[in-house]
Amino acid sequence: MAAARKLQRCVVSPTAKHSASVIFLHGSGDTGQGLRAWVRDVTVPEFAFTHIRVIYPTATARPYTPMRGAPSTVWFDRYKISRDCAEHLESIDDMCITLGTIIDEEMNAGIPKHRMII
Repeated sequence: MAAARKLQRCVVSPTAKHSASVIFLHGSGDTGQGLRAWVRDVTVPEFAFTHIRVIYPTATARPYTPMRGAPSTVWFDRYKISRDCAEHLESIDDMCITLGTIIDEEMNAGIPKHRMII
């Protein structure tokens, strides 16, 4: 397994006491900033809360097999884009470790796991 990587992230901070967190993951090839911009376009008012920190991390660029190994900001690799294809478990394990660092940071800020949504 790879070491956890520090992710770039876009954060909407709560305006009052932080008591919960939402970690919102983007789709293949997008970024946290891109997802936040899309969310702002489809929600009125902005997806923001007085007590919830909304975190939009950006996946680290990695070789992406469906794009012939070109680097892309994806949470995990795939052998191909198909429902009947096995998952690329090593890259999913890497993603879990990386997202675990965000969870740990939120826990260190006093947010229990049951007050987080991914």
